[in-house]
Amino acid sequence: MREWKDEIRKRIARAKLEPTREAEIVEALGQHLQDPNKRSSILGDLLQDLRYGLRLLRKSPGFTAVAVLSLALGIGANTALFSLINTILLRPLPVADPSQVVSVSLVTRPGSGLGLFSYPNYQDFRDKNDVLTGLAAHRFAPMNLRPGGNSEQSNERIWGYLVSGNYFDVLGVKAAVGRTFSPEEDRTPGAHPVVVLSHGCFERRFGADPDIVGQTIILNGRQFTIIGIAPEGFTGTERIFTPEIWAPSMMQSWIDPGAAGLEQRAGSGWFTVGRLKPGVSAAQAEAALSMLAAELGHEYPQTNEDTIVQLAPPGLVIPAARTPVLGFAGMLTVTVGLVLLIACANLAGLLLARATERRKEIAIRLALGASRSRLVRQLLTESMLLAAAGGGLGLLLAFWILDLVTALKPPLEFALTIDLKTDWRVLNFTLLLSLLTGVLFGLIPALQATKPDIAPALKDETSKGYRRSRLRSGLIVAQIALSFVLLIAAGLMVRSLQRAQMAGPGFETEQAVVMSVNPSLQGYDEARAQEFYRQLIARTESLPGVRSASVTSFLPLSLHYLGVHIHLEGQLPARGASVPEAMQGSIGLNYFGTMGIPLIAGRDFTAQDKKDAPSVAIVNETFARYFWPGQSAIGKRFRIGADEGLLIEVIGAARDGKYFSLGEEPRPFVYRPLLQSYVGDASNDGTLIVRAVADPGVIIAAVRREVQQLDANLPVFNIKTLTEHMRLSLFPLRLGAAGVGSFGLLALALAAIGIYGVMAYAVSQRTHEIGIRIALGARPRDVLKLIVQQGVALAAMGLAIGLAAALALTHLMSSVLYGVSATDAMTFAVVVLLLTVVVLAASYLPARRAAKVDPMVALRYE
Repeated sequence: MREWKDEIRKRIARAKLEPTREAEIVEALGQHLQDPNKRSSILGDLLQDLRYGLRLLRKSPGFTAVAVLSLALGIGANTALFSLINTILLRPLPVADPSQVVSVSLVTRPGSGLGLFSYPNYQDFRDKNDVLTGLAAHRFAPMNLRPGGNSEQSNERIWGYLVSGNYFDVLGVKAAVGRTFSPEEDRTPGAHPVVVLSHGCFERRFGADPDIVGQTIILNGRQFTIIGIAPEGFTGTERIFTPEIWAPSMMQSWIDPGAAGLEQRAGSGWFTVGRLKPGVSAAQAEAALSMLAAELGHEYPQTNEDTIVQLAPPGLVIPAARTPVLGFAGMLTVTVGLVLLIACANLAGLLLARATERRKEIAIRLALGASRSRLVRQLLTESMLLAAAGGGLGLLLAFWILDLVTALKPPLEFALTIDLKTDWRVLNFTLLLSLLTGVLFGLIPALQATKPDIAPALKDETSKGYRRSRLRSGLIVAQIALSFVLLIAAGLMVRSLQRAQMAGPGFETEQAVVMSVNPSLQGYDEARAQEFYRQLIARTESLPGVRSASVTSFLPLSLHYLGVHIHLEGQLPARGASVPEAMQGSIGLNYFGTMGIPLIAGRDFTAQDKKDAPSVAIVNETFARYFWPGQSAIGKRFRIGADEGLLIEVIGAARDGKYFSLGEEPRPFVYRPLLQSYVGDASNDGTLIVRAVADPGVIIAAVRREVQQLDANLPVFNIKTLTEHMRLSLFPLRLGAAGVGSFGLLALALAAIGIYGVMAYAVSQRTHEIGIRIALGARPRDVLKLIVQQGVALAAMGLAIGLAAALALTHLMSSVLYGVSATDAMTFAVVVLLLTVVVLAASYLPARRAAKVDPMVALRYE
């Protein structure tokens, strides 16, 4: 033992290696001089590599911390995004054999619309198809809930489903307690007032009472019997919404009074899911169901002409939303992938710098007989240790990111279910990503480090080696280019958010508050509801601090879409897909004044525009231009819906606004007086709008008291200011700007770290050269300029490559931008300036240290 250690020390002394590395190299190389019969096993070698790698990483805490943190940021961001994609797109639904369940949409060619069914259409497709073992229907339904027997408890606003009787059977779901719906409960309207509770509702609202089955509750003022409790974890077929209660579709007249009847083919609102027959593919089923749609189109041309069927995996509420969701997920995937590439480039650069620092050790080990594969394995072990540590820390970071995402829920009336659980897919993804990162981005530095020219390495000829190190410079160029692309994406999203905030929605958002009620759910008929609204507005306007008040069935930018077909007077009615469409809303008196929407022609509605008066409407500018180009719309007449509908006269024109989203193109809109067009179904809440003299928040409690005095059983919900209401329409842009912006700043920080690390290392390796330059008369500013120029040259190459990549890729973002071009000059200029400043700062700090080198100390050290 003593002989081979002495031999190693002699060779180290001849190589003039630093004494501080002697112990590590003695231990690492000792086995190569031992008896070949005593060689360790592969497992022993691996354990030795791990011990040696851990000891080296502990002795370089700065290097280890920067490498692990860089990887943790990249892996954590990718793990968080994969968790989100896993929840929305990959995790199977909690139903039997989920791969056979499909969402079925009935759309107008060429595939537009929300894909909803009327109930008669659903029945035809259910009974006449030969490719599905079953087809079930459901629709969202708000309800007023009061537990039975508790007259003192006020009603609560909840959300549930109306479902066809075969809903649970098609999904293969059995009740945890009690039973689900039977075939008899799906035949006669209004005959079976029964409900199934979700497991969460059972625990949260009924205290997990084991005797709850058979008890009664009050829904919308009607008595229902609880027949079962859904199994824990079952949330239906939508991934982001958990209903509290399921009721049979035959009870629609109680649950959703005023909605289109179950016998009306012209209605819609029903989502459908089906289960494929064994051996039938989704493409075959889609083709067969589209043929059935064509047959129904011939049979019912007024409602079904030019319709086709589209199948998609269920879970995204609106099947048509799958494409934009996939597009947004793809954009985020590219974004966080770029962040990971930057982090990995940092790791590769750090490992290259570290390998160069260990060039003497590697040269001696090769000279003493160590194989190149053995050294590569040792270096890969160290990179794998870094990747494992980065993966573990990244998983913790992903948990924190997911908590933030869960808290960033859009301000909707009903709560979204965002169950971002970490399952085996997420853990496997993190493990695989860490392994690939360690191997792929540790292998190149390991191969580069283990092929040195041994003689120059032992003589410490480093300056030429540095000048030949194009790989490290290439990594820095790649970091800058990737950072540029990410920062451009972030800048475009932020600029888009700024434009959206600056763009007017078409109404005044300041000093106004809104709140919703739905008298229909409490059994109000039209006359009683009209009187309720009249008294509510009168009471509200008499309150101190109130300037005006009105009511509407449609609050702009509330994600509520009500499209109606328009038929002009004197024109032959169109059919199918060629029928022009407009959005519609019913409004009370003084709506335009309360909302701050200017009338540009004609008059406003008055109290004389009653049910028995001639039908009138006010249209927006786009409606007037589209239907009567170059003419005044005042006095023109049209019909809404069926041909036999009453003619409606246009009495006024209002300024255009935003109705469904801030980014929408101008769309036709028609306002009807509430006195003539009251819609009393559960989906058309009445929204009270109150314009205050000053702070609207101080009048909320007073207005709510007025509602309760008129009807204590009527729940008031969705209370907010109009400014708060705007957050809903801005939420997608805010989320995108926050996400992409955060990743962009992260990429910038990683690039800055990488540039600083390489430049600092370059300075340390060129100490001898810099000392000679200063000794020969170079001034500090010359040295400063020399080092900074090197960083600027790398930055210029990175910016050029990044600019070309950004111009090629940003056009993919056009669909998610608002009011900003994908090649916005200001965004590109600001990002170029920002990256230039960061590069200069990251290069200046090492350059300033180089300028202060004492030539005598540098030469003596070398």
